[in-house]
Amino acid sequence: MIAHAMSQLATELDQHRQALFGLCYRMLGSAADADDLVQDTFRRALERPPKDTTAPLRPWLVTVATRLCIDALRKRRREKYFGPWLPGPIETEKVVRDLEPGPDARYDLVESASLAFLIALEALDPRQRATLVLRDVMGLTGPETAEALDVSPENARVLLHRARKALEGYDQSRRPITPELAAKVGEALQRLTLALSRADPAAVVDLLSEDVLTVHDGGGDYIAAVRPVAGREQVLELYRNIAALGRLPERVAIRELNGLPALMAVYAESGRYAPRATVSLHLDAQGRIDRIWTTVNERKLTGAPFPGV
Repeated sequence: MIAHAMSQLATELDQHRQALFGLCYRMLGSAADADDLVQDTFRRALERPPKDTTAPLRPWLVTVATRLCIDALRKRRREKYFGPWLPGPIETEKVVRDLEPGPDARYDLVESASLAFLIALEALDPRQRATLVLRDVMGLTGPETAEALDVSPENARVLLHRARKALEGYDQSRRPITPELAAKVGEALQRLTLALSRADPAAVVDLLSEDVLTVHDGGGDYIAAVRPVAGREQVLELYRNIAALGRLPERVAIRELNGLPALMAVYAESGRYAPRATVSLHLDAQGRIDRIWTTVNERKLTGAPFPGV
């Protein structure tokens, strides 16, 4: 009897896997970490299942997963990360599947999985991040959010107010992800790649905004810029130095990651040099590149479809 009940619970849990992954990815910004937290949530459910077996399971799972994510974020903040931290890139479909946000959601599922949005979330403390993701992405009500966080409704409102205040800069410059924007990003990516391959500095400069910022996340495992590089000339110099290394990718493709086209490259194994990389762009209102995000940290790349490229 008990074995049958546990088997039924395990089957039901699996039906919520993708939705919980989408929640945990937005909370943590890492596919590998999200996978781990979903597994921890299911383990908790099997070891200590909810007392009310007649109630819907998903709200209980969301509560458990959210609290585990808050703990994980607190732990991450205590640990030292080598170099800049970027969210791990991921196939868009993986983080929009099986999610059904409520009517109060402020951000759609694609925007809330974008690198720009996830980077903005890094300004929030763990409870603020959880509140904003539950309310403005998942569309939970105030009372539902308060219950998930185990705080009073008033405290939940304060957390949400502070989180929204911290995201005002993002909201003022946000660019909804549309087919038109995706086409512009794809074109900019192709032009940048071509200009760099031809060592054409004038063409590169023409694509960049004056205040362009490039960030490389190597996590200390591979050689990468250990701090962000800002300014058109400084960014150009960085990529000149990278080109001088003479490392050409064996395979390159442009795929949709986090809602927008991104470059995926595979290199020959070479010591401390990364074997794989993704490059994502952000465009300003004038269509110039104002952010270049490069990830070579292998753990961050588990959500990107590299096989075969």
